[in-house]
Amino acid sequence: MNADPRLWTLPLLLAATPVLAQEMHDPETLDRAIADAYRANPTLEAGRAQLRALDEQIVQAGSPYRLTVGLNLNMQYRQQDQRTMLDQFGTVRSRTMGATISASQILLNGGRTAAQVSAAEATVLAGRERLRETENMILYGVVDAYASVLRDQALVAIQTRSLDSYGRQVDQAVARERGGDLTRTDIAQAQAQREIIRAQLAQAQANLQSSRARFAALVGRNPGRLAPPPPLPGLPNTLETAFQVAEKESPALWQATLAARAGDARIAAQRAERAPIVALTGGYGYASPYSYQLRDAGAQATGGISVTMPLLAGGLIGSRIRAAVAERQQLGFEAETTRRQALTEVQDAWNQAVAAGEQQISGRIATEAAEAALTGVKRGFQEGFRSNFEVLDSEQRLLNAQIVATNARYAGYVAQARLLATLGRLQAGLLETGVAVYDPAANARAVKKQVFGPFDPLLAPIDRASRPDATAKPPAMLPVATAPAIRPAAIAEPPGTLGQAVPVTPAPALPAPSFTELSDAVVTGGSPAAPR
Repeated sequence: MNADPRLWTLPLLLAATPVLAQEMHDPETLDRAIADAYRANPTLEAGRAQLRALDEQIVQAGSPYRLTVGLNLNMQYRQQDQRTMLDQFGTVRSRTMGATISASQILLNGGRTAAQVSAAEATVLAGRERLRETENMILYGVVDAYASVLRDQALVAIQTRSLDSYGRQVDQAVARERGGDLTRTDIAQAQAQREIIRAQLAQAQANLQSSRARFAALVGRNPGRLAPPPPLPGLPNTLETAFQVAEKESPALWQATLAARAGDARIAAQRAERAPIVALTGGYGYASPYSYQLRDAGAQATGGISVTMPLLAGGLIGSRIRAAVAERQQLGFEAETTRRQALTEVQDAWNQAVAAGEQQISGRIATEAAEAALTGVKRGFQEGFRSNFEVLDSEQRLLNAQIVATNARYAGYVAQARLLATLGRLQAGLLETGVAVYDPAANARAVKKQVFGPFDPLLAPIDRASRPDATAKPPAMLPVATAPAIRPAAIAEPPGTLGQAVPVTPAPALPAPSFTELSDAVVTGGSPAAPR
């Protein structure tokens, strides 16, 4: 499936326009384009920043393990008028101030924190896979844009050569018409074909600029003269191997799988809400209850152990558990959907690469045959044995064969890149050994070092041991259909004429449903707006 770099040589030689001729020195390579895009592509940089934000979730989830200390400073003035024993109002004034340092440390958390940390870790790992998927897609776009520029340069050169050839054909037709060998009809045929090619050349030139713009958007600079791309590493030998690699390495599939694992942890976290929380609290400070004078301030200390456990929560905890279970079921189904999509993408990319290889062979054979046929037809035309129409037809056949071969070279190479991107193997570290590879785990390690938790080594194992079970019963599936059949259609096809206008005039506002209607709709499974 590897494309032969020599297949790109002919289009590059045909594409040697005056602008490219000035750039014959130092051709630009695909690996350099990949390295530049990997270093500074804004979409990829945004994905890395998003992952760094996710890394903070691990610190936030594990914060209950760590000691919290706070400082409370207060100064208060209070004035109140109240009736005295002499039936007169007197003013009572009080001044207080104080400073207290308080500390709190959870001793037992019922597995809440362990489950939340597990969910955060799974979310971070899923984020790394999302970043890997983004990297593969960005580099796939670079390969696509690189090959598109080469393809469009070749197509412009082919169309330019064809336009020149048809121009000469028109000139010959005009000269021979003066000599009486051809008619005005022959001239008109040649002119019509020349203008068709001129229009196709204009579109090819526009396509080339579009491909160059895509290259610039992804890589960060405009392309120069591009060298033929090398064979892409990491391609599987068989389609069965590609399927196996996708099951093991696909970043999209891993992302969905890790999201499901985070869902498991969230179930455990919600179940842990029923467990008691044991915390140790304490404080020490100075307070002056009568004045703002420091000499009136006296020391005070507090300390205690608190146990908090919900007895009746109004159904809130149970509802959150059921919601977490349903969310986990959703994530499981989405993981299966992602797996099927990945396998479908693998097969489609593989088939496109195989088909492009066959098209390259056919296009090369067709080009050689069309060139030989055109040479013979031109010779016969000069000797009077062939018509002008046959020359034009042979020119068009050669043009079509060259376009097929060029498009096949592009499609085959890009299909290989798409296959690698689906498998998760189109990465800068595999394609360019000189590029500095971004470490997605480095920030997580640095973040963990910035927090201080002296009791983490003791509390984390205890909390993990008390973590509730995260398993849930599988969702109830619909029974298998016994005799499925579509109901008979009332009409075979929509009758009437084509619609000419959309009724976009403002419609009258519907009355808002009452609370009773909303409650009935939830219980019955209907809609509050549905007729009864």
